[in-house]
Amino acid sequence: MAKKEVKTDLWVYGLLQEAGIYLTPQGCDIKEIAEALKTASKSKTGCAGFPEYCGVVKDFLLVIEDKAALNRHVCRDANDLLSQEVKAVKEYAVNGALYYRRL
Repeated sequence: MAKKEVKTDLWVYGLLQEAGIYLTPQGCDIKEIAEALKTASKSKTGCAGFPEYCGVVKDFLLVIEDKAALNRHVCRDANDLLSQEVKAVKEYAVNGALYYRRL
């Protein structure tokens, strides 16, 4: 699976470049965000978190999580809300990106 995710990461990077969007891979160059990521593990262990891409465009903080498989895009709970259970946060792209909202 790791090789497939690297391919996806590179594909997303290419799309960002085409769009003229320059984000930091596997972390963030913005001091305050980098500091927040030091304890933002998606496993909720208090260790560092590493979104695939992160940065600011205009007034918006962009955090990108990607997965190689389309069936790993989003996971909803029984109430049709985005699940924030550790398994969903780690295994699904949208859930993982939403987890980082606490930055």
